[in-house]
Amino acid sequence: MRMKKIFLSLFVASACQLLFASNGSVYSKYGIGEISEFISGRSVGVGSSGIALLGEAFINQTNPAGLSTISRTLFAGQYQYSGNAMSDGATKSFLNSGNLLGMALAFPVYTPKGIVVALGITPYSSVGYSFKLNETRYGIQTEQAFTGSGGVTSAQISLSYNPITDLNVGLTAHYLFGAIHNDQALTYTGTTYFQSEYNQKLSLNGFAITLGGIYSGIDKALNLSSTKNVKLGVTIFSGSSLSASRQVVSGLITGKDTTTLANQSVAIPFSVTAGIAWLRNNTIFTADVRFQNWDSFKMFGVHPAELQNSLRVGTGVEFLPTKEYFESYIEQISYRIGGYVNQTNIRLKGQSINEYFISGGVGLPLGLESRFNIALEYGIRGTTTSSLVKETITRLTLSITGSEMMFIQSPIE
Repeated sequence: MRMKKIFLSLFVASACQLLFASNGSVYSKYGIGEISEFISGRSVGVGSSGIALLGEAFINQTNPAGLSTISRTLFAGQYQYSGNAMSDGATKSFLNSGNLLGMALAFPVYTPKGIVVALGITPYSSVGYSFKLNETRYGIQTEQAFTGSGGVTSAQISLSYNPITDLNVGLTAHYLFGAIHNDQALTYTGTTYFQSEYNQKLSLNGFAITLGGIYSGIDKALNLSSTKNVKLGVTIFSGSSLSASRQVVSGLITGKDTTTLANQSVAIPFSVTAGIAWLRNNTIFTADVRFQNWDSFKMFGVHPAELQNSLRVGTGVEFLPTKEYFESYIEQISYRIGGYVNQTNIRLKGQSINEYFISGGVGLPLGLESRFNIALEYGIRGTTTSSLVKETITRLTLSITGSEMMFIQSPIE
């Protein structure tokens, strides 16, 4: 019970932190920010892939069908540090941030049928940018400062079920909420003109669902193997029409006007992800493909010209020398490597803003079904072509998954 109270306290703290998380990317200025691709602390090291993974020692926060083999209560928490070096070909800058990536709690309800319930909170998108533009207008030096923060958070409850042998299905209900702040200030240098400001706060909330499935043993079903080594996974995110309220404060430093526009809407598009996991001896190969239809995104009934459909391909390998708990500590460490290519949902000046990342990590055993995962990612986003910004990004992700005999009744003697 004490562990449960500690977890719930951290869960609430995570909600407050995620609501205002920032990632330090200038491209998070567009739409509702940078879209999260987080599956689990384990998946980060294998190119953020793994929606087809089933396992008793981790919580799959993207595919609810992946929960069905959990046999005892699990809790998980993640933290990420990000360093972002940016250049437009002429100037350079560096931003860094550290934020919680969320919390999750999963517990079995009826193990024979794979009925598992999971509660979680995780970022859906994040906004965090700060940059300045210096210009000369009619012979007057001006400086424009742009800053943004916030994002959209997903508070979710998931349910898994095993209707027939080798097939696992699941459903996640999301409550999406958050606030996005976009501020702009114009300053005139060496004149008596007053500074002008524009501050916008966009508050969002709404519901969505994710349907997931994992089929085990497709290789045996097709007579390609005598054992079940290949799993196929799929998720479908419904999208959502978020209720939006926009508050705008504008004017000069000597006086400001406030305008509030309620009963607005922001249309989040659907997405579909397909993945495969292949177990060979003590090695797991994973690969995922994710598509999201951002061409249908609308903010206040208008589709931003900067947004396009996104397509992401990630793959990775995990090696675990042994699964036996009585073996040496070194032999129980899992090793991971992977990478991904992502055509993001941003397109500027005719250029698609793409990402290229490599990753690696380890999983350190902490006891029965408990692990401390460390993952390091390195990659680039964008280009300096057409005076755009190229970002060189390093991310360190730390996550812990623990188990506890919670909610499981002792057998009656």
